[in-house]
Amino acid sequence: MKGKRRLLGVLMIIGALVIMQLPMKEADAATSASPFKMEGATLVKYRGTEKNVSIPDTVEVIAKGAFEGKNTVEVVVIPSSVKRIDSYAFWGCESLEKIIIGSGLTEIGDYVFANCVGLTDVTIPTNIRRIGIQAFADCVNMTEITIPFQVTDIHETAFDGCSKLVIDCEPGTYADEYAKEFYERQKEMPEYEDVPGYTGDTVTPTPTQMPVPTQAPEPENNKDLLGSTYIVGNQAVVFLDNGEPIVYGTEATIAPEGATENPDNPEDIGEVTTEQANAIVKYSVVDGKIVADQAYYQSRKLSNVKIPEGIEEIGEFSFARSVLESITLPESLKEISYGAFYHCDNLKQVSLPAGIRNIGPKAFSHTAWVNSFLKGEIFDNSDFLISGGVLVAYRGNADKVIVPEGVTVIAAEAFMNHKEINKVELPQSLLVIGEGVFEGCSNLGQLSLNGSVEEIKDRAFAGCNLSKVRLPKSVVKLGIRAFDDTVKVSYEGTVPERAYEPSAQRLSNESYRVYGKLSGESGVTVEGIKRAYATLAGAQRSYSLSVNAMADNSSMENAFIRNMHTNMPTDAIRYHMELTDASNVPITKLGKQRLTVTLPIQDSFKGQELKVYTLDRNGQLELLNSKEVRVDGTDCVQFELDYVSDIAICTTGIITEEISIVSMSGPVLQNNNTFVIIKWILVAAVLILGMCFILKKSK
Repeated sequence: MKGKRRLLGVLMIIGALVIMQLPMKEADAATSASPFKMEGATLVKYRGTEKNVSIPDTVEVIAKGAFEGKNTVEVVVIPSSVKRIDSYAFWGCESLEKIIIGSGLTEIGDYVFANCVGLTDVTIPTNIRRIGIQAFADCVNMTEITIPFQVTDIHETAFDGCSKLVIDCEPGTYADEYAKEFYERQKEMPEYEDVPGYTGDTVTPTPTQMPVPTQAPEPENNKDLLGSTYIVGNQAVVFLDNGEPIVYGTEATIAPEGATENPDNPEDIGEVTTEQANAIVKYSVVDGKIVADQAYYQSRKLSNVKIPEGIEEIGEFSFARSVLESITLPESLKEISYGAFYHCDNLKQVSLPAGIRNIGPKAFSHTAWVNSFLKGEIFDNSDFLISGGVLVAYRGNADKVIVPEGVTVIAAEAFMNHKEINKVELPQSLLVIGEGVFEGCSNLGQLSLNGSVEEIKDRAFAGCNLSKVRLPKSVVKLGIRAFDDTVKVSYEGTVPERAYEPSAQRLSNESYRVYGKLSGESGVTVEGIKRAYATLAGAQRSYSLSVNAMADNSSMENAFIRNMHTNMPTDAIRYHMELTDASNVPITKLGKQRLTVTLPIQDSFKGQELKVYTLDRNGQLELLNSKEVRVDGTDCVQFELDYVSDIAICTTGIITEEISIVSMSGPVLQNNNTFVIIKWILVAAVLILGMCFILKKSK
């Protein structure tokens, strides 16, 4: 009996040793197996971490999403064996810089390389016949693509968002015709970097397509505030329409903030859904002074609007693409921002106040007011569209331009690209020369500035034929690139203050800020706080991000009170952040690109769930998507921005999940496979039981 037990024990130990030698499942051996997960001749998933990837020549199909989000990949070689690439195969590979396409493909499929922000130039081989829907959409840094004559089908959206793209092709080919249409479409995409989800021009319906009641409808249940979905910023939020512009066929008054709202009564939030209830509330009118960016974008409820006294700024795209027919502006108004009334196709008449000092680019582009003037449908025997002392547009073709007396402001881009102009005389009444006013007037060689001009904005005379300019002592502000580098500028008084416009603060407008090619490695250097990191998707040059304790907390405190109806937490950590390049101009709007910031967590915040808040361009509060990570053993919070502004980090409770990162190189692979655990438990149990049989004494 004793011998049998010993024999059984020996057999169990041998069995345990055999179990130890059993191969792991494919998922458990991911670190040692091939990085290419295959199903027959189809590459289902790439699991590697290499920068340069050569796809095996046994692959015939690259499956949907096979490389999706693989941010380590920089170069991909696609062999001639590959006959098909399914949609989204390389979607969002932000570091992908170069692709080499083999001779086996006949088309670049739908969405294949969309959101590959690192791509700079691509050559399409002669075997390709079709480029599909948004195949290279949002490849925002792609500057050049070569398309051969063999390509005979390119979807209209194939290069949506490629604002820097130049298409190289042979004249007279299909690609050449496509390129011409592409460049024209690019001119009509000012919203692309500003409006979330914008995909192209839309047809603006006329007011007759809407039901027009005889009087303004009463809000249901006496609810004065109506939730709106004209959403801006880093995430989808609720706009509370404290302006009450819900009026059909009669005049609506947009009231200053506080006129109708009751923050103590949540039922005042009229049409806010349950899903929206947890979102941060934004207001269409901010602090009674600003009509917020995109507040009434694409609104189908506005007809005639009166903006009350006290409003000083109409924000970017505030009324763009709405069915607005007329608007009454207050004397308090100082600024109409970029694209504020862009494509208000039914806006036939505007009266500007005399106190206005800035009309941004494209503020009234494609309105019925400006279009009718440019087409000659407004017969006033003048080549100048002037309102309230503002010269809004010019329709002449004379080589000498004499701006009429009484004009105080020339709106942005009013004379842009009028190459026939060689001489300009400006009036004594002129105070402000707007952004890009004479930009591209390449024959303009004579300029006489009077002694009343106070401000010359960015690129006002860029690309002109001027050799020297003398600025009167009245000029107190001079925008960047107001004159080309070759122009010799002298001053009657002191050197004016250096100024810049919001256009120069857009990441994509590099030429507005920087001259020539920058040296140094691309990427983001963080200053002001230790153990902090930042990466900018598709960065092609060097940037600096300063992160410092906020000196003035008032803007953040006001935002908490306004947008959340509560005080900012007393333990909140507040930082002022500023992104710059070699120009030292603060870069705020990042467009389709994202800045990922990783900041160390203070000891008092460890072990608690964190929320990160920021401010939009109008000073309204936004909640960022954030997560807790570990970088080189340091607890950090990581978040993404598309608008660089101040932030506040607050605690909310207990951490539920954590991701570990080492040296910002990616997640640490954790081998927690259930199969492995069960295997070793079984081995241990069999070994112990076998030893018991061997060592147990017989009775």
